[in-house]
Amino acid sequence: MSEQTPPDSDSSATKAAANLRRVSLRSLYLDPNNFRIIHEPDQKQVPDTDVKDRDVMQRTMRLLCGDKNQNIQDLIESFKANGYLRVDQILVRELPSGGLLVVEGNRRVAALKFLQQEYESKGVDLGQLSPETFSQVPVVLYTDGDEVHHLTLMALKHISGNKKWGEWNQAQLLETLHKTHGLGEDEICRRIGISKVELRRSLRALSMVAEYQASDYGDQFNEAMFPIFRHAVRSAALKDWLGWDDGDRQIHNTANRDFFFSLLSREPVEEQEDDGSVGFGGKYLEPVITRRDDVDTLAKVISDERALASLKKNRDLNGAYRSSDLVFRERQEAAVRSVAVDIDTLAQLAINPQNLPELEGVRGKLQSIIDRARASGLSGVEQKAVFRDRVDAHFTHIHVKRYRRLAGLDMKQLSRINLVAGINNSGKTSLLEAIYLLARQNDLDGLLEVMRRRGKVATDQLDPEWMLEQLGSDTLGIDGMFDHLSASVNIKQRTEEDSSIDRTRYLGTVEIESQFGTTKLASANRIYKGQERETHADSLRLLCPVIFSSPFFFNEPHRYTGFYHKSVQSKALPDIFEFLRANLLPTLEDIRLTDERQRFLVIDSQFEAGVDLSCYGEGLQRMFLLSLLFASAQHGVVLIDEFENALHYRLIEPFSRFVHQLALKFNVQVFITSHSKECIDAFITAVPEPKDLSCHAIVNTTNGIRTRDFSGPAFKKLLEAGDVDLRGAQ
Repeated sequence: MSEQTPPDSDSSATKAAANLRRVSLRSLYLDPNNFRIIHEPDQKQVPDTDVKDRDVMQRTMRLLCGDKNQNIQDLIESFKANGYLRVDQILVRELPSGGLLVVEGNRRVAALKFLQQEYESKGVDLGQLSPETFSQVPVVLYTDGDEVHHLTLMALKHISGNKKWGEWNQAQLLETLHKTHGLGEDEICRRIGISKVELRRSLRALSMVAEYQASDYGDQFNEAMFPIFRHAVRSAALKDWLGWDDGDRQIHNTANRDFFFSLLSREPVEEQEDDGSVGFGGKYLEPVITRRDDVDTLAKVISDERALASLKKNRDLNGAYRSSDLVFRERQEAAVRSVAVDIDTLAQLAINPQNLPELEGVRGKLQSIIDRARASGLSGVEQKAVFRDRVDAHFTHIHVKRYRRLAGLDMKQLSRINLVAGINNSGKTSLLEAIYLLARQNDLDGLLEVMRRRGKVATDQLDPEWMLEQLGSDTLGIDGMFDHLSASVNIKQRTEEDSSIDRTRYLGTVEIESQFGTTKLASANRIYKGQERETHADSLRLLCPVIFSSPFFFNEPHRYTGFYHKSVQSKALPDIFEFLRANLLPTLEDIRLTDERQRFLVIDSQFEAGVDLSCYGEGLQRMFLLSLLFASAQHGVVLIDEFENALHYRLIEPFSRFVHQLALKFNVQVFITSHSKECIDAFITAVPEPKDLSCHAIVNTTNGIRTRDFSGPAFKKLLEAGDVDLRGAQ
């Protein structure tokens, strides 16, 4: 800014020049309400009538200079080295009682006053600064400008200009223009030359600060925290979690608000006294969020229920982030982006023939990855939205209205672990499939997974015509009670008459209607031959995480990659390894997933190098892979078909006990089918709490297939009394 041109507009240049004066430094009074010092704890709003008060002048001088003059030291050194340079103008206005109040240039005036005092009291060397400057300070006097005009001058220099204040000071000035002086957003932006985005962000951040200051932690606020709040109102994920409304600029989710504010603050630590009472001994937990980057990390953590629970328990933001799915997901996304960029680069180059074998090898690996991803279809890996992240009761009743051979089947007295017994081809697997479809609600992928298992094929190899033939023309219906609310799903096939459909490939539409409590959802899925399906739905929701395990696929470890990572994050692997060492392989040290081939390597002290899991017996493979399911199904359901398959009869009882432990640890409800009396009896013996067990016999009656339901304690008494066989129940 030149010494002739004031900072507001060209039209003011003549007026500013006409009011250029030289005045004594003693006639200049520092502004006690200056926005540069508004964040200081000692700062107070002062009317013009009190500006000349000795205490006010001393306080203002002290706040502007800072401790040991740290706020003006650069100006002191500049004045001594260069003298007084009229690079920036000192803008003043008249006070009612005489004298001039500094509107702009308070720091320069404070530095001059300090040097004047040092010169007159101690005779310090002023260097290149002439003592005459103290009596001939050049200023620009504004006689007609109002308060808004003066604020605008400051804003032009310290908000949109080259001498920017801190974010807190800038925001305070903007709020004064908006609230105190009633300027609209468009007017403020026009006057100062800032965007409406920047203005609104500052005003929203101030509103959030006001809520923080009104909270239990309000006394901990200082201006250094303001950039964190300003960053918080930029995060769409965080605002959604807080229930933030841009309209009224308020947080509406009070529980999340209080937790967020606690993360910004020191928390007192409760200590137990000698007499057993609890009090606060002066110890504090330090704030969790101290930087803008921490806000970004929190915005990621809140999307993962497990990570958020870890944060609430441990107050460790980075630890919570590392415990979530986010690290694995971001690593995967970054790798995919990198591959895509490299392929785009290769597409623009002439490829040397000698590189073709390597490229073909890479293509094979990529195709294998794609095939595995399409085929996995296991709900524990997919990031589907669920109605309940945490549940108390799981399923308490299942009613199969119609599914395959099952019609009108009622299954009651459900518990933590539910054993379903019956002879071969009695409908056990169909019952598990029905429960699986009920949990998947209006998600077609659930039906595709069931069909894939039925056909023993990968999802991308599932014949759509065969699938629709298997579905038939009857409406499939399953309902029940889940976590104290009614749940249902109805699936039917129909042919649409919509003229916009490509009739040359169209095969039919699968409609799925689901309900949980009062929430009704539907999806319409158009199936084509040789073309991707079309799904039309407002949203796809699952009751809970649900995983179906069948022995037909247990020997394909690559399907369990996601389950392995989840088990690592939840720290379940040490328990799994301990069980396997104690019951099957004492020399086991570790089982690792290889990144290159997505295979499991067993680290066994008997061998120098890792051994592929497939080289070990099927019993070890089955127990390891089944154990991986539980962390991914936390607060959900695991369905295990033919539990005893590939297990030595001596291992069934200890593994049954371990399954019960995992179910408790991860709050999982388990449905297990078996046609083995030894397996049923092993669970009765192994599970320490009979109430955590229920037994159900599949029987064929004149009214169709039905279940005979027994509570765990009741069936245990029958077994002890007469060695009964659940499969033979009538």
